[in-house]
Amino acid sequence: MINFHPDNALLAAYAADTLPLSMTLAVAIHVEFCPACAQRVADFERRLAESVLIAEPADAPAEPAFDDMLSYILAQPAEPLALPAAEPAIEINGQSFWLPRALRHIGRQNWQQMGDIGRSRLLLDEASSGRASLMFLSAGASVPQHTHKGMELTLPISGAFRDELGEYIPGDFILRDSRIAHQPRSKEGCLCFALLDAPVQFTQGLPRILNNFGDLLY
Repeated sequence: MINFHPDNALLAAYAADTLPLSMTLAVAIHVEFCPACAQRVADFERRLAESVLIAEPADAPAEPAFDDMLSYILAQPAEPLALPAAEPAIEINGQSFWLPRALRHIGRQNWQQMGDIGRSRLLLDEASSGRASLMFLSAGASVPQHTHKGMELTLPISGAFRDELGEYIPGDFILRDSRIAHQPRSKEGCLCFALLDAPVQFTQGLPRILNNFGDLLY
């Protein structure tokens, strides 16, 4: 059962299409896993539609720009636009993993492997807030204990992981900030969507040396 969800402010912004692409992807992935949040988004969309109808009475004269847009749409060919085929799965270390719909058309870099942890950055537009990646923890892997200079969002897609604060399953929407120090680990392996808006800070042992290269790692 999913235990961690976006708050109402995030869901309302997602429904209104006012989030940056990186956070839009995160909420879209969660909504695909979570029927309850999908219903809340639908409710926000319905309220937005109703507010537009109330603000613009049905007998109000049409704007010329709207007439032009409608004429353009009606003039288009009846055939649906063909989109390039999207792969529903990716392969990592010889294993195949299903991808949520929101990620299937997003370009990504080749996998970078550091021990038992792999990462592929997602190729988003420059206006997106933060850096988004797919992260893979092999079975038995753990991330060195760290805190954050900013926000960290983690959303399991396949498998589960845990830290000092709990266990997380596919669909959980996990937000962390500089107040939290934790060490994620996965017993069976886990593929996650991850979003950072600042480098992490390792807090124990040799990994602290990597803090000097934080901008390269995040």
